[in-house]
Amino acid sequence: MAGLNCSLIMGSVEAALTLLDDLSTKDKRACIELLIRIFRNVVSHPDDSKYRTLKITNKTFNGDVWQHEAGRMVMKAAGWVTIGDTVQLPSHVNLTLELQVILANREVKPDEREWRNETKIIVPNAAKQREEELRRKALAEKEKEMAILRKEMAERKEIAERIRAEHRRDQETKRVKSAAKAVPRGKGETSKMTDLLPKSGGG
Repeated sequence: MAGLNCSLIMGSVEAALTLLDDLSTKDKRACIELLIRIFRNVVSHPDDSKYRTLKITNKTFNGDVWQHEAGRMVMKAAGWVTIGDTVQLPSHVNLTLELQVILANREVKPDEREWRNETKIIVPNAAKQREEELRRKALAEKEKEMAILRKEMAERKEIAERIRAEHRRDQETKRVKSAAKAVPRGKGETSKMTDLLPKSGGG
């Protein structure tokens, strides 16, 4: 797969995953399953740095993922970077959405050539399917809760702004009334502003 323009695929895990189609069913399945395990470890332990550093010399990692350019592209698209003989994920990167993309593309079906060469039948794992369905539902519920929280925070902010605006208007009204309350008349007496206005009536 040499000569691919990396800049076109670095920004999308889903686009990078399509490159795995050039691998055999066995290699593609092994690559995806290990990627899921790696990404899930980061999501489950976001503050544990040991899950964010992988040695390229690790036999399993190198054999199932890193030796394939498609595997490297998926990891780079998700934010992993190569540092020396390791692949590292910056501490601020969260892989929750990337993991969901990979899980959505987890099913691997052999092509026609492999059906002729092999007689194996792929049977979906019911337990894993239930697990992923529950995980998707949990993530959906979490997103709903976050949306409600953001809405409540916005409403509280709006109410606080209205209260502050009303307080400023009240203070301004008090200052105006205080300035117009009394006018000196001499000898300690005061007169109201209304005393200075012409009185109506005949005579």
